[in-house]
Amino acid sequence: MPDLSEIGPAQPLSTVESSKRNLQKTLRPRVYEKILAYNDRMMDGVISPILRLKINRSLCNMKCEHCCEEPYMTRDLKKRTGKEDPRPQMGLEDYRRLSEQADQYGLFRFVLTGGEALLDKNLGDLVKALDPYKHLIVLDTNGYYFDLEKAKWFASIGGYKAQISLDSFFAEEHDKFRNTKGAHDRALKALDAAKESGLELLLSTCLVKGRIFTEEFKLLIDYCESKAIPLYVSLAKPVGSARGHDEWVCDKADVDALKDLEAKHNIFTHMTPSYGQPGKCITVKGINTVNHDGEIMPCPYMDMSIGNIMHESLDIIFERGMLNKWLGPYRDECIIGENWDFIKWHNTVVSNHLENSPYLPVPYEQSFALTESF
Repeated sequence: MPDLSEIGPAQPLSTVESSKRNLQKTLRPRVYEKILAYNDRMMDGVISPILRLKINRSLCNMKCEHCCEEPYMTRDLKKRTGKEDPRPQMGLEDYRRLSEQADQYGLFRFVLTGGEALLDKNLGDLVKALDPYKHLIVLDTNGYYFDLEKAKWFASIGGYKAQISLDSFFAEEHDKFRNTKGAHDRALKALDAAKESGLELLLSTCLVKGRIFTEEFKLLIDYCESKAIPLYVSLAKPVGSARGHDEWVCDKADVDALKDLEAKHNIFTHMTPSYGQPGKCITVKGINTVNHDGEIMPCPYMDMSIGNIMHESLDIIFERGMLNKWLGPYRDECIIGENWDFIKWHNTVVSNHLENSPYLPVPYEQSFALTESF
């Protein structure tokens, strides 16, 4: 087990966080029970990460410039191979079993993503299979189809939160980046719809090198404050469609400026302390992505697997990930966004794999298994 002494004591809850937790005590008592159990055992090395589910073969209505999902999409695979992914895909029964395992392990959060999750015609059945009263269900969406009717529908079936993406406060820039006319206007309307429907809400945005110092980013912060919307910032990663664009990766000046803004505004990243959890690298510990075929990746931006949930249990896969020298330690850096030794190793492994197979992620035996474990 990695050394936990460096993560420090549990972080105090804010008034808002305490209020949200108490609300779950009434609405979702099983979720509340799991949150308390996790907090009590966090310093013993127990983890309770988010499971981020890539559904519907990552089908999407947009084609963003630095999308980490493009290599998984059927449109990209057909372009490269002439056919869709032939691997068995997870169905509702598989997701139901995953939900049961997650509940037994003490997990309490699922994020539904794609591509664009709202394009999945079975989305309602999937939410039901995951059990929205044992888990918090978060919808990750570009907002194009998330109008008031859809927002109220998602809330009515037990949905907890909407995470809506906006990659520039300027409409022209956002629409160009998304290669979709009208995307900016629809995203702003989606934010209003989520609020009106009573869903928890956050706006997510990707930070490329230098953007944090621009007037555009300042305007985005001002907008979020005026609307009382938390701003979730992810650092650009040289993966997916952005592989080879090292110039987009943030440097120390960007990261330091972001930390300064976090202290002044309702801005956070995946490494920001919250809900009693330490602010450290999220690999395995904070969030794991489940691909359509069951492969589990220890970070949303990594293209390498630590195991397949269709063949192994969550506890075995998590234990394997926590023993890995890259993934287990509680690091103060985002290794896929800041650590160039890891970035180069990761992208070399992925590139070598793609020379022999078009299908990602790289299986565990050909990726993380090649590194030394503690």
